Amino acid sequence: MDKSFVQKRMMEYAKQSSKSMAEISAKMGHRTNYISGVGNGRFEPKLEEVLYFCELLDITPADFFREQELTLDQQELCAMVRKAKPSHVRLLIEVLKELQKPFRK
Repeated sequence: MDKSFVQKRMMEYAKQSSKSMAEISAKMGHRTNYISGVGNGRFEPKLEEVLYFCELLDITPADFFREQELTLDQQELCAMVRKAKPSHVRLLIEVLKELQKPFRK
């Protein structure tokens, strides 16, 4: 994993966030152009900053650093499942099983 991986991931998540890049940068204790600066290679975030970025955007570090690309929708679903009650997870599994069955007329 190289620094461009971290740059790319931070930009992807920042763009998908409901927070602006300026807001994320400010919450991280930087000037408002920090996240865009990470994206274009001007700044290299320390590991602690990446972890705080994950916390701010409610992303697990495992999802952030996963090299096998999950779509952002898949990552969102994973995050929701981790927070769900066990009975709701079981219900979701049953719904997904039903959705995978072939459609019959």
